Amino acid sequence: MVENIFKSKWFMDQVEKEADREYLSNGERIGEAVAIAASMLMVAFFAIHQTRPTGFFTGDSAAPLVYLVLVYGMVPSAVRMLLGRRNVARPLEAIGMLIFLVVSVYLLIEFPFDMSRFAQPLPHSMEFLLDWIPASLAKWVLGVGAAACAFFGPYTFMLYPAVKKVVPTAEEVKGPPEDAPPA
Repeated sequence: MVENIFKSKWFMDQVEKEADREYLSNGERIGEAVAIAASMLMVAFFAIHQTRPTGFFTGDSAAPLVYLVLVYGMVPSAVRMLLGRRNVARPLEAIGMLIFLVVSVYLLIEFPFDMSRFAQPLPHSMEFLLDWIPASLAKWVLGVGAAACAFFGPYTFMLYPAVKKVVPTAEEVKGPPEDAPPA
């Protein structure tokens, strides 16, 4: 069945679309930098929860897992930003989705989601931005993210070798070196 997916018209169309957008524009590279900065802000936000007595993190296992997801999530963005290509980051992205899936399922089972304490790291005048989030919504969003990763993780990993076959290598794009003997 898996071989049929690789040969299907739908999958090959997706591969062509991804191959056409392999190289990032300067704006997309800036977008990756913004994503990394946003992740760093999230790390700082959760670090405040951990270092102050907010009561949001109640056990020893939740905080390191949240940091793992946030820090590792920056890796594919950094690779895309630095190299200017999408496909080289796909295996890392798929691994990140697997990590997110596992951590999300663990948190949904074990974490108490006391959202009344979630906004405490913010200045008092800005707490309203997060105060309204109920535990049920937080769990629902995390569950949807986990379900999406269960699908898109393998899909992203399957795209990697298929796009790699279609996208020309740097040598094919630039041509042979000028001092190369004629073919």
